[in-house]
Parts: sequence; C-alpha cells; structure tokens
Amino acid sequence: MVRRGDFKLRHLVNAFVFISVITTLSVSIAISYHNEKKSLIRMTFELNKIYADKVAETVDGLFLGLKQGLKVTGAYLQKDLNRPDMFEQLELFRHNHSSLNSVTLVNRAGIITQTSPYNKDLIGKKIGPDIDKLFIQQRPIISEPYFTTTNYLSVSIIQPLFNEYGEFIGALGGTIHLHETNMFNTILGDKMRGEDGSYFFVVSSEGNLIYHPEPSRIGEKVVENPAVAQLLEGKSGVQRLTNTKGVDMLASFTYMKESRWGIVAQTPTNIVLKATRQLVMQVLVVVIPILLAFMLVIYTLIRKMSEPLVRLANYAAKLSTNNLEHEEPPRIHSWMYEANKLHKAFSLAVSHLRTEFDDLSHDAQTDPLTGLYNRRTMELFMTNLFSQEKRFSILVLDIDNFKHVNDSYGHEFGDYMLQFLAESLQKSLGKSGVCFRYGGEEFVVLLPGTTLQSALTRAEMLRKSLEETAGPGGKHITVSIGVASFPETTSVTDKLFGLADKALYQAKSLGRNRVELAEKEAALDC
Repeated sequence: MVRRGDFKLRHLVNAFVFISVITTLSVSIAISYHNEKKSLIRMTFELNKIYADKVAETVDGLFLGLKQGLKVTGAYLQKDLNRPDMFEQLELFRHNHSSLNSVTLVNRAGIITQTSPYNKDLIGKKIGPDIDKLFIQQRPIISEPYFTTTNYLSVSIIQPLFNEYGEFIGALGGTIHLHETNMFNTILGDKMRGEDGSYFFVVSSEGNLIYHPEPSRIGEKVVENPAVAQLLEGKSGVQRLTNTKGVDMLASFTYMKESRWGIVAQTPTNIVLKATRQLVMQVLVVVIPILLAFMLVIYTLIRKMSEPLVRLANYAAKLSTNNLEHEEPPRIHSWMYEANKLHKAFSLAVSHLRTEFDDLSHDAQTDPLTGLYNRRTMELFMTNLFSQEKRFSILVLDIDNFKHVNDSYGHEFGDYMLQFLAESLQKSLGKSGVCFRYGGEEFVVLLPGTTLQSALTRAEMLRKSLEETAGPGGKHITVSIGVASFPETTSVTDKLFGLADKALYQAKSLGRNRVELAEKEAALDC
C-alpha cells in the first residue's frame, strides 16, 4: 500500500507538470506561428510596395523627362516647320533621349513630314487611326500601348505644336518600342521574377499586360484581377488576392500618374507561410531541449518534495496498537492537500512570470524618465495609422534653449523640466492625442482623425498654455512646434515625420516659441 500511494502521488504531479508544459508549449507555438505569419505577410506587403513605388517613380520620371524634352524641342521647332535642318534637329533630339526608338514630325493634316531615323516609306503618309485619335486632341498625351505594323509593342508621346498666333500646326511625337533595348525595358523587363517566387507585372490604363515574366501573356486583358481593378481606378495599395490563375497572392500595387499604367508586385502566399513554418521549426529546435532540461529539474524537485510524504507512509506502516501512543505523526492533513499546494505554487510562478513579462514589455515601450511612450512605440503607432490610411496629424516639439537650462541649473533640474512638459502634454491632450518622447528634449504628439488646421489650433493652444504656466522652480518654458498632417501635407508615409521635424527647425530659426506648418509635398506636373 505504501508503494502504491507513493507511486500515485509522484506520477500525478509529474503528469500535471507535463500537461502544463505541453499546453504552454502548444499555445506558445500557436501564438508564435500566428504572430510570425502576420509579421511576414506585413513585411512582404511592405517590401513589395517599396519595390512597386520605386519602379513607378522611376518610370514616371522617365515619361516626365521625355514629355518635357518634347515640349522644349517642340517650342523651338514650331517657329519654322520647314527649316532645312529639321532632320538633323530630330536626330539630335532622339540621340539625346535614348529611350525613344523614333521621332516623328506631323503637320496639321496628320501627314508625316519628317522622321528620325529617316524612313522614306513613311514621309508623306497619313498617321495611323490609333495615333490620329490622340493627334486631334491637340494636347500633350501618352498613348495606350499598341502593336505597330512591324509587330512592336509601342507607346507614343505626342506634343502638339502651335504657331505664334496659337493656331494648331502639327505635332512632334516620340515612339518607344517597349520590349527593345532601352531604359524602360531595363527597368521593367529585367529580373521580373525573384528567387522566392515573387514577380511583378505592368498593365496599361485599359488593363492589358505590358510586361510580364511570361512573354506569351503580353497583351492579355487582366481586369478581373482585384489589384488591376484598383489600378484602373487610379488607386495604389496592398491586398491579399487570388490572381487570374487561381493562385493566392500577397500583392502590392502602385498607380503611375504620368503613363496611367500600374505595376503589381506580388508573392505567392504559400511561400510566405512555408517560411513561417520553417521559422517556427527553428524555434522548436532551440526550445524543446530547454524544456526537456526544465522538466528534468522539475521531476527532481518533485522527488525531493515527496520525501516527507514517503516518510509519512513508512510511519503508517509501522503503526500498531503497541506504539500508537508513543509515535507522533507529522503535521499533515492528506496527500491531496500537498497536491493543491503544488498547484498553487505553480500558478503563482506562472503569474510571476507574466508580471515580469508585462513589466519588461512596459519598459520596452515607454520612456523611463517621463513615463511617455518612446520612439519605437511611436513608429508602431504611425505604421498602424498609415496601414489603415486614417487621417491624422503630428506635432513635433522641443523645449527652447534646453541646453541653457541644463548648463545653468543642472541636469537634474532639466529632468524635472522634461517631466513637467510630459505631464502638461498629457493633461492638455487627454484622450484626444498620444504623446511620445522622441529623444532628448524632443517630443511628438499624434492626433488621430485631426485635420491640419485643427492640429495647428491645438498646437498654438498648447504652446500658449506652456508659455503661461510656471514650471519647476517657478521657471517658465517655451516650446517650438512643427505641424504636419496625413494626407494633407503628404501621402508618402516615409516623409511625414521629416516634414514636421523640418517645420520645427523652421520655427526655431524664426525666433523660437512659435508654431510652423510643414510645407506640403509638391506634386508632379501631369
């Protein structure tokens, strides 16, 4: 009976520890997998979006440069369309713009009068109907991609020409063969597929494929693709979708304003999920040996903890009517009591670990001096607002002449000033804004759902309140503030803080103790 009772107690506790560890491990793996999956998907979206944005920006820049070049050259040539050196002028322009495969001069009737390179078969002929539709609009325009008579997928840039009286006299056009060797093909045609299964493609303003890793699909209409449907509406963004081939994709897409094309960079979702599983397996390879060592320690401790109960069982075995009055039993109620105490101790240990984790998490997110959120947490807040495309404003401020405060009264007094400013910000903003200490004497305030004008008003009220309120030691402080707003100041996520910070330094350079609005980001000319 003694052996049987001892066996049950030890194995019951060991089973409890084993189940608890396995459950905790399982939950941890599930949470880790879920978080890693979200993190990799978010990172994939961001990387694809960065790539799509950069390519779109470069292509738009090329088109803008070509349009500007045609405009300047056209303004020069339209003074005399019959000049004897017209061919040499077109040749010079084409050689200076290597992306153009040909340059054509057309009179007001749509008749080709000169080409570069020279093509006698075209001179004197009427332009094609597709280009004629654009020609008669008498405005700068980029054509929809089309196939030439020689089966080149091409796009034309048309610049109208006017005489000194403002009368339409013809047009200067540049043609790009999209899949020949030129800057466009270098940017869009090379490395379209990555080693991880990612690839990108380009669609026209009508949803036709212009560039694609599978050349046989060039010209195919793919408007049923959800990302392409968004691009046709002039929108950019990210989306998990099923493409026209039925493949689950993580797609980031960017609209090109100049050409009205769209670029889609996407990665198969199963590739990302596979990477997530591999990361989780790598974690298990490290964690499982540690858990096994931990369980071995626990098993040893349980053996030690059960020794008093073993002695109690031995004592019970020796009891008899002869020694009943002489033997004093140990003070113990039952083995179930000990099991409950073990459970309580385990629960307290878990509670302690959770408290430690919460404390560490809090320390990682906040500034120890002021108690405000720190710079890292600010970046997380902004990333979340950008991802949801929610309107918000940002105030970047710091204490004027703070170095003088430190030098005059000491760093401890400077710390009091920083704490005073933090408390004043929280008291003034309440729940309408989130405060952060960015570093040193610089602070940041995020105002979700706030317009630029409202943010300016709030900043001015805050500045005035601080100016009129006595701080530590009766000293008054003033602040300079830079204000920016998304998307009013800029729609480019990476530039918003920099613009607000620049406005802050503008406020300082203009005398301090003032609020300055960030300059709006200049848009490209269409």
